[in-house]
Amino acid sequence: MNVQLFETAKQDADITLEQWEEFAQSFVMGQAQKGEILLGHDQEAKYIWIVVSGVMRNFDNDSKGKEYTKVFRGPGEMLGPYSEILSRSKTRYSIQAVTQTTFIRFPYAQFESMMAKYPQWERLGRKIAEKNFLEKEKREYELMHLSAEDRYQEFLKQYGALAEQIPQYQVASLLAISPEALNRLLKNKKA
Repeated sequence: MNVQLFETAKQDADITLEQWEEFAQSFVMGQAQKGEILLGHDQEAKYIWIVVSGVMRNFDNDSKGKEYTKVFRGPGEMLGPYSEILSRSKTRYSIQAVTQTTFIRFPYAQFESMMAKYPQWERLGRKIAEKNFLEKEKREYELMHLSAEDRYQEFLKQYGALAEQIPQYQVASLLAISPEALNRLLKNKKA
């Protein structure tokens, strides 16, 4: 059992140890190599990942092969194709290990079962959804209103030490700029 995850769930929604142990029975521990795709485009969406160590990302490629990173996740954070799980559709994005990664994977159906059984789990689900909504709103605002340099500063604030582990071309894809534009931005900061 991951004690930190349980403590967070207990604090956020008053999840009991017995409930957590019931839920944790669905956990599958795994490891992924740097660059490994854990969920590909157009696959069935049914799992959620929790990063134990390393960095993972949710991304897509357009028809010309240009990458778009939706989000990065580090230790203790969840990642999954939420929209596709809820709409019961095939995945639009891929999930990839950015670094050597250890993770916990669980079926979202088990989380739904826990929400149906225990009111605390509905509260936990709501808190997770609210956190994701706030993050999405922040990202949309940044893309519409902030300069590339300001978006980069927000990236550094949000990801902290993890930022150093993420390849620059992936950072550029998150910021919605080209790798060359990010390189120029970084050179100008050093000058």
